[in-house]
Amino acid sequence: MMNINEIIEDIVLLKLENFEPLKDLGIIQKSLFAKILGYDEHGVWIHHPKFQVADVQEGKQIKSIKAPKTREVEASVLIPWGFIVSIVHFPGEKGFDFPNPFEKHIGFETDDE
Repeated sequence: MMNINEIIEDIVLLKLENFEPLKDLGIIQKSLFAKILGYDEHGVWIHHPKFQVADVQEGKQIKSIKAPKTREVEASVLIPWGFIVSIVHFPGEKGFDFPNPFEKHIGFETDDE
């Protein structure tokens, strides 16, 4: 029998619905491969390796005529239970357990891509 604790620190396939509010976080598709960091009563916490944040210096955002400057940081992102249709786990499959992640981009769309 499967237990949700078995997916922590693994890559899973999340199937989402009505995910429009998540698009600002870089989630643009209803299927998302992601590393699971944990879960709670609100949803599943996933790893976002290249989350974009405003580039700030001494608490002030750098002003520019061009598009706002951003930088990439590692982040934990909560996917609320209400957006999750299903979680697909691949126990024992090579490449789905860290520290050997996929050789390709996992799960998120950033402006730099």
